[in-house]
Amino acid sequence: MKVGFIQCTIISAVFAIAGYLLFSSANLNTHVPLTVSASLLLGGILTPWLASLLNTSSAKVSSTNSDNVANAITATLYVGNLPYRANEAAVKDYFASFTEVQSVRLMKDRKTGKRKGYGFIEVMTDDIDAVIAKTNDSLFQERTLKVRPAKDKVEHE
Repeated sequence: MKVGFIQCTIISAVFAIAGYLLFSSANLNTHVPLTVSASLLLGGILTPWLASLLNTSSAKVSSTNSDNVANAITATLYVGNLPYRANEAAVKDYFASFTEVQSVRLMKDRKTGKRKGYGFIEVMTDDIDAVIAKTNDSLFQERTLKVRPAKDKVEHE
């Protein structure tokens, strides 16, 4: 969790109130504006230090939780011989049992809107070859899938 503007404002207000109470109870015979200014100065000095302290400690926690994700890479797979009745949710559910699925795009004919029987799946994995080995020639809704690494899209001039 990153400490944002609202959290810093709340922290600053707490320091300002604490500073005001501290300076007013010390019987320093100061005027109210001087007491408020001193407490705001105290809050302004301590708030950035506390916010940076909170941000660095939360960054350490989140970095340890995301070590597995940092090792994984995003790869796009071509999936052919899909059943025409298959939808994105069904394909995503099937591939989710093998790897973490980011997105699914099934190709449709522009004129008819019917599915073409192939698509592209974006996955997060550190071993794309293992995912291909598990899913290529596997049976999905009574069809044998053909799974390959997707080729880069060629720009037509």
